[in-house]
Amino acid sequence: MNSHLQVSLRELLFLVLFAAIGLASLRAGGVVASIVVMLAIVATMCFAILAFVGRHSIQAFAIGFLLPVIVYVAAILVVGKSELDPYAGKLPTSRLLRPMFRLMVKPTWTDMSTGQVVPDYDPDTDPGGYGAAPMAFSESLDRRTFMSLGHVLFAMMFGYAGAKFAVAVHREQQEIQSRSRERMDAGELH
Repeated sequence: MNSHLQVSLRELLFLVLFAAIGLASLRAGGVVASIVVMLAIVATMCFAILAFVGRHSIQAFAIGFLLPVIVYVAAILVVGKSELDPYAGKLPTSRLLRPMFRLMVKPTWTDMSTGQVVPDYDPDTDPGGYGAAPMAFSESLDRRTFMSLGHVLFAMMFGYAGAKFAVAVHREQQEIQSRSRERMDAGELH
């Protein structure tokens, strides 16, 4: 089965492109993130159709893609909204997204009385606010958007891995059936 799990150069380039677009969309958020999510939804719908109307390796690929995606999305839904906060998420994927969130999302503290951004403000050392001024916290990207997109990217990654595995198993079964037919045909001829 090892030969069936090989990745072609085209697939490798596609995976690198997917990772680059995924990381860029995590960083950019907004419209870019919305486009990536919409593309993931369209891809999932296409694979759902192929799971029903496709045959042979194409059908195996589609089913192998859909099952991990569905299981992962179900796990996110069961665990709940905590998975949309990088600091409260319990799933391993949420914990993997946490350091990326810290690197990509810039926290900003603003003095509400002046509207000025306060650099290097630490609320732990000044719990009453910047002097006597109330402080407002904001982040360059919304946590829910970042985490939702991160989970969509993980779902696509799991889907791809499941699809590759399903095709490998399908091809292995085809080879076993072919060898079995050859033996039966050889036995009938003697």
